[in-house]
Amino acid sequence: MSYHIGNVRLDSKLILAPMAGVNCAAFRLLCKGYGAGLVSTPMLVINQIVAAPEKIINQACFLKQEKPVSVQLVGSDSRLAEQATRIIEPYADIIDVNLGCPEKDILALKAGSFLVKHPDQIKKIVTPVINNTNKPVTAKIRIGWDDKSINTLEVVKILEDLGVSAIAIHARTKEEKYSGRAHWEEIMKAKEKATIPIIGNGDVFKPGSAKAMIEQTRCDFVMIGRGCMGNPFIFKRTNALLATGSNIEEPSEQEKKKCFMKFLEYYENYEKIRSFTELKQQAMWFTKGMTGARDLRYNLMKAKGVNDILRIYKAKL
Repeated sequence: MSYHIGNVRLDSKLILAPMAGVNCAAFRLLCKGYGAGLVSTPMLVINQIVAAPEKIINQACFLKQEKPVSVQLVGSDSRLAEQATRIIEPYADIIDVNLGCPEKDILALKAGSFLVKHPDQIKKIVTPVINNTNKPVTAKIRIGWDDKSINTLEVVKILEDLGVSAIAIHARTKEEKYSGRAHWEEIMKAKEKATIPIIGNGDVFKPGSAKAMIEQTRCDFVMIGRGCMGNPFIFKRTNALLATGSNIEEPSEQEKKKCFMKFLEYYENYEKIRSFTELKQQAMWFTKGMTGARDLRYNLMKAKGVNDILRIYKAKL
């Protein structure tokens, strides 16, 4: 079965969320292989794209094997949005506009969640993106600035009127960041009113959570973020549950270790700009659920190079 965002076909309802410090090309490719219908780059700042396009494109490291890929942009300057869109357009199947990031450095740019607090300013960043690409443009939002200013439906209507092809809703406010229970009822309200696909996001850590989100909110797609860190298996297991109504077994410890070794192979083969800190962090996430995970993480923290990481993992195979 296939699904669509604009004219882009997806093979499943599951989308890898755009996570900074997580979504290197190797991880995106791994998630694609395990059944993500759409993978996303980390959030890319339009100011940085325009200032150093070659560097940012090399860091993003686009691969044919991962397509379709969504490229997420963040910023607030209309002129820079135009330029960044034209630079990134050849590499993207979908271009996503971030209207939800709660981090201080992004808020300082009057971007991310700032624009949900000031919805009258959304047009100045979304319209230049739409006007400079023929690719589908989507947006990722939060439900409001805080619990006293929840404005999901207002923002969804603005975005629909501007012409976006789909909207991802992280069902928390800016103030909540990543804590507390996600307010799935806001996704449901948006789905009831919207005429474009709604992508649900928030508190999906198990296949059953994704199924429950679809059943409770009627959202068209589910975006998985923290739930897939070190756990790309969640895409395969969730697809199986949605297709059959039955859970498949969790991966064995051997499967988890082999999965990380596949990630490492991708990392060494494809990444153009490598970060050992990033690689070590990925290695630590993959220890989740393994026997002796605490000792494994302790040893990985002391690793000085790729060979140290290999030695630690191979000792467990």
